[in-house]
Amino acid sequence: MVFKAEEVPKKEITITEDGDNVLTLNYGESSLHPFIHPIYAPNGMIATEGTLDTKQRHLPGLCFTFGTVKDHNGNVLLLKRSNTELDRKFINKAESNETIKIISETTWTESENLLIETFHLSVEPVKNDIRILDLEVVLQTKSKQLKLADDIGLSYSAVEMEHRKSANADGKIGEAEVHKQDSDWATLCGIVANSAIGVAICPHPANGVTQFLAEDIYQGFLLAKCANLTLKTNEEYTFRYRILIYLGDLFTFDVGEYYSNFCM
Repeated sequence: MVFKAEEVPKKEITITEDGDNVLTLNYGESSLHPFIHPIYAPNGMIATEGTLDTKQRHLPGLCFTFGTVKDHNGNVLLLKRSNTELDRKFINKAESNETIKIISETTWTESENLLIETFHLSVEPVKNDIRILDLEVVLQTKSKQLKLADDIGLSYSAVEMEHRKSANADGKIGEAEVHKQDSDWATLCGIVANSAIGVAICPHPANGVTQFLAEDIYQGFLLAKCANLTLKTNEEYTFRYRILIYLGDLFTFDVGEYYSNFCM
């Protein structure tokens, strides 16, 4: 089993496993935030969708966003992404039977550099029809205190599925029961080409209380939403997530087991 990471400079990096596509991290400056799309299920089916359509509510695939940014007086700051740098010691490196990692650092500016976002993505080999992605996002202010509000967190835009349903750690099933509810984790799954596939987002408890926004009727969307927070100057704040891409449905796959292992 061999992982390989290949880069299109200033645009994207794609990971394959034994020649099969695993995922692509899009980090080019044409997008508002770096995002992971497409992501492939263990059977090779695409589990994410979306385009860089300006009318789209959220970016494609899996994407971490920090919502609305304000200064200490409450004024909204319109940050721009000046650049994203990859740690290239992990690029074009084949690893046998090991986790592969991508580390990127994005600088956000207004009139000055205000925020550094460091993105640590670990991708494990497929095992028992499950692929595990571990994501750590570290935010650090550079010159002033910042307030983050609204849709802070990790979102998932799902591929079109038959019988698509969301569910959470409290046994709630369906958009009406999962949407705007606090929970340890949530998942969205359905049928694609006669195969049951799903994606689960498991936020680490250290992130604080997570509220999930869910849409499974029309768009197919999950957002693991964090509470508003204030970043002091030069302070670091870390968000951790485990993402599960699996074959199965709400009744055959136990997200809770993997969440418990992540929190140990």
